[in-house]
Amino acid sequence: MKKLFGKKQVLLGTLAVALGVAVYLNYYFAQSPVLPDSNIQIEAGAKPGEDDKTLGEALNVNGNAENREEQTPEEYFEMARKNRETSRKEATQTVKDLLSDVKATEEQKNAVTAQVIALAKAIEQESKIESLVKAKGFTDCLAYIENDSCSIVVHSKDLTAQDAAKISQIVTSQANISAQKINILTVN
Repeated sequence: MKKLFGKKQVLLGTLAVALGVAVYLNYYFAQSPVLPDSNIQIEAGAKPGEDDKTLGEALNVNGNAENREEQTPEEYFEMARKNRETSRKEATQTVKDLLSDVKATEEQKNAVTAQVIALAKAIEQESKIESLVKAKGFTDCLAYIENDSCSIVVHSKDLTAQDAAKISQIVTSQANISAQKINILTVN
């Protein structure tokens, strides 16, 4: 009697789940909220100059307010890019391992290939968005696309509604993501 699931198929499934978890965690930690005294702020509904602390007003990526004060925006963007690159290298290696598995079924390989194509498309869109946002006068920018939403981190001391509209327009044109699913964060 032939086994339905062998060791390789179980390993393949486990690695596919691990890839999904790694991508989700990267997205989740890129948006984790923290202390209000952080100098990274989100402009999602908060009005400049308001003294009330509301949910979503501040974001500190590394969760350590002491280190955040010492970190410059340039260091933040450099660290975030390295983290994103490391995550993608790990995901790419996992995919290569899955595709090179001789016992993987054609269906499993097709599913992994579809995920790789979606990831490559998101990477290309993120790159275009980052370049276009920088072209609009922002010092630096990071874009994170996950499924049908996008988070943008820009280096700006005071993001105006017009700036946010420009960024939203870039995202909607490059990634076909609705404005309601775009989060714009600032680092100053």
